[in-house]
Amino acid sequence: MLKKRLFLHTLIFISLLISILLIKPIPTLAAECGQSLFKEQMLSPQLEQVKSRFLEEANAFVADTNVDSIFEVNIDGKSIEEIEQILTDNQSNYFVASTSNGLAAVSDGFSQTYNSVDGEWKKTVKVTTQNRQGKSITPYIQIFYEDNHGGVIRLKPYGNTDAPANLTHLKKAHGTKYYKNDPQGDLSWENEAFKIYGYQPLPKSPTDVKLPDGIVYGTPEAESFLAQCWTYYTHVPLDNIFD
Repeated sequence: MLKKRLFLHTLIFISLLISILLIKPIPTLAAECGQSLFKEQMLSPQLEQVKSRFLEEANAFVADTNVDSIFEVNIDGKSIEEIEQILTDNQSNYFVASTSNGLAAVSDGFSQTYNSVDGEWKKTVKVTTQNRQGKSITPYIQIFYEDNHGGVIRLKPYGNTDAPANLTHLKKAHGTKYYKNDPQGDLSWENEAFKIYGYQPLPKSPTDVKLPDGIVYGTPEAESFLAQCWTYYTHVPLDNIFD
């Protein structure tokens, strides 16, 4: 009888140990980055409301076999094909073009939208030809995947030709997750509320980041802090299609 109890206790302990090892920790920023990277002046009532909505969704999120949230899609180091396989559960013809007219002209380039057959995702392929200042740039491709909650995955398979000179990794394949102000709104920069790392909201622009006291934006110290706490969390590398 004692041996049987010991065996059961050992079995329970091993099961708990295995379950602990299999649970993936929620990605978090390094402790030295602080509790929040948002400048206080950036925390408008609207942004606070969107953050509250996002955190409520994140806290209630439970992963399952039905991939219908950006929380369920890990893009780090993956190829475009692998990411789409996760989204579609390897279903062919999962996305259907919303129109048969091909690329349509938009304010800063051309785009085509696709809807998923189950209504859980929307995909947009966009060729950007102008920057936010309206100046012509070397065109680059963006692929967007939107869930129904305001979450967006934005992939740049060839990088960003308009990336700042000091952010050379953005000229390579990379991806971003972000949350929209209006879940039903468009993919414009204005409708982007903040970027996401794990379940944590982060400022959408480096100029919106709260730097440590005494550090000025544009200095080497600022670039070092951003690289440590923002840049590589918000713009993760993808599998390079040229490799």
